[in-house]
Order: sequence, then structure tokens, then C-alpha cells
Amino acid sequence: MGTITKRTNPSGKIVYRAQIRIKRAGYPDFSESRTFSKRTLAAEWLRRREAEIELNPELLYKEKKNILCPTLREAAKRYAEEVRTEYSESKFKTLNFVMNFDIANKHIDRLRREDFTAYAFMRQRGANEIGLMPVKPATINADLQYLRSILKHAHFVWGLPVTWTEIDIAIEGLRRARVIGKADKRERLPTTEELQKLTNYFYFSWKRHSTNDMRVPMHLIIWFAIYSCRRQAEIGRLEWADLNLDTRQWLVKDVKHPRGSKGNHKKFEIRDELIPVIDAFRTAEVQKQMRGNTDLLLGGYKSKTISALFTKACKALHINDLRFHDLRHEGATRLAEDGLSVPLMQQVTLHGDWESMRIYTNLRRRPKRLEFLEAMEKAKDEIK
Repeated sequence: MGTITKRTNPSGKIVYRAQIRIKRAGYPDFSESRTFSKRTLAAEWLRRREAEIELNPELLYKEKKNILCPTLREAAKRYAEEVRTEYSESKFKTLNFVMNFDIANKHIDRLRREDFTAYAFMRQRGANEIGLMPVKPATINADLQYLRSILKHAHFVWGLPVTWTEIDIAIEGLRRARVIGKADKRERLPTTEELQKLTNYFYFSWKRHSTNDMRVPMHLIIWFAIYSCRRQAEIGRLEWADLNLDTRQWLVKDVKHPRGSKGNHKKFEIRDELIPVIDAFRTAEVQKQMRGNTDLLLGGYKSKTISALFTKACKALHINDLRFHDLRHEGATRLAEDGLSVPLMQQVTLHGDWESMRIYTNLRRRPKRLEFLEAMEKAKDEIK
């Protein structure tokens, strides 16, 4: 039961102290008190508080056990083990990189905005002493967003007493200071001359296949990327069994998505211009040079091989600032030039929202556009 004690405070004012003491088997000793200016208020608080404790006896555990939160490095490792199959591998490569810095040594419940901003400024400036080059605002933003996802996971899944308020405040401040921001929209497209050079180079290398790498039919892959608008990793996952030429659709598994790619399977539309490329892939001459898993479009070759070979070719041909992903942009641009509406374009590109397609609206067709069959004829003429 509670008690009310009349007291005089140092200023000479009369106050009433309400106190509850409870000793109950199986529970720790409990004591709680509050002071009021009137006895009626003290009595009312006692009545309500005692009823609340009677209904919720777990309130007797007033002193909660201290929970030792893991360091950011430990939390990142556990997070990766639990969700790795749901997100792209690039996310976890970034997290592994961040774990090399001082911020990873802090316990996640003790991370403050100054920890996140110090990391961001260090990434912005770079560090010559450790060979760390400065990076763009979008890269820093991605790093912080990945760290934020760890904190939220620790709160919602592990039940740890952590908050992401501090990193949100840091992100807002860094955004205002323009230390972080969205990625610049690339507008680089391959020219007709560059596409022909790449086709010639890859076809010649493939026909000679002096090394195992050159067995990869890159002369077909670059045109497949353009006409299908597929990402590099998606091309590597395409299976022949998922191709349906009757419906003109090909199933892409684990399509990239901000909330996780695992299980996000979608079909893209196969347009007429892609058919000759698919037929070229299925010829005996190409198939016999593909190694490993013949169920896959690329056989046993990994998607990262595509990027490495493309970069090597651009360097050899003195083609500057062209990336394999720009071929997807080239493909989407061609769809827009052909007058397709955004919904029809999305059936090929599989972009998830209209906003990401805005750049392609109101485009007019270029006077001259190199196509696959023409490029291959010229490439074959080159090695005769």
C-alpha cells in the first residue's frame, strides 16, 4: 500500500509526498515516490499508480538490465549474415570497406552525429597517407544509408536500444553542406564509330580466341545489352529455360530493387531487333566455346568478366569515359527515339517508376544509328 507524508520544503511551503513500496515474491523490491502540492493530487496518483502496477506487474522491474550493444563492426557482420541473400553484393562490399575505419570500433548505441560527419568529411577529402582517394557526394550518401540500415535492423529485429536519429541529423546537415547528394545523371552514350570499333575488336578477339577470356562472345553481349536494356549482372543470370519466344518474353530473376532484389522476378519484352542476337548466341559455333553451365546465356562466365573485358577494350581503343552500363542507357534511348511510351519502355527496361524514365521523354531519333547486323557485316569484312 502507498503512504502520503506531509512535509515542509526548504522554501517553507507545505507539500505531500506519495510513496509506494512493494515486496512481492518473485519480484525485486520496488519503491517509487512523487511530491505534490495538494493531498488530493497525491492520493489520486497513488490510486492510479497502484492500479497500473496491479494490472502490469512487470513494471516492478524498474531497473532494467544493461544491454551491451555490439560495435558497428560486429553489428555489420551479423547484419550481413542475416540479410545477405536479400540484397546486392555491392552493398556488403561497401559495408566491409567502411569497417576499416575508426567509426566501426564504436558501439552502435554510442554513435553520435559527429562520428558520421567525421567519416563523411574524411571520405570527401580522402587520405593520402592510407591511399584513400576523395569520392563523390553520392558515394558518401550510399555509405551512410547502408549504416542507417544496420541501426534500424538492430532496433526492429534484435530489439536493441538504438536509434537512427543521430545519423538522420548528420545526413540532413551533410546534405545542406553538399557533402552528400544524389548521383549525377550520366548522359554518355556510345557513338556509332565507337560501337563499330568495339564490335570489330571483340569479334576479331573472339575469332582468334588466343586466350580463354576471348572465348566470351563480347561482340554479341554488347548488342544484347543494348537491345534488351539489361544490366550486367542480369545478363549473367539469364537462363535459356526462361526464354519464351512465343510470347516474346524472357524472365529475369532477382531484378535490382531498393528493398531487396531476392525473389523480384520479372519478364522483359523481347523486341524484333534482339532476335538476331539471340539466334547468334544459339549457333553451334558460339555454344561450343561457352564453358561450364550451358543452361545460362553466358555459360560458366561470370558477369564481372564482362565489365573487365569491356574496360580493357575501351582502353585499347582509346574510348574515354564509357561504361558497360551506358549500353543500357543507349538501349532505353533507342526505345524513346522509336516513339515508345513510358509504360511500353518499362516493359523492356523494367524500371520500377516513371520518374526514373523522365530523362528519356521527348527524344527525337538520331539521323544515323548503327544496328547489330550492319555492325557485324563490317566486322566480318575487317578480318577477311
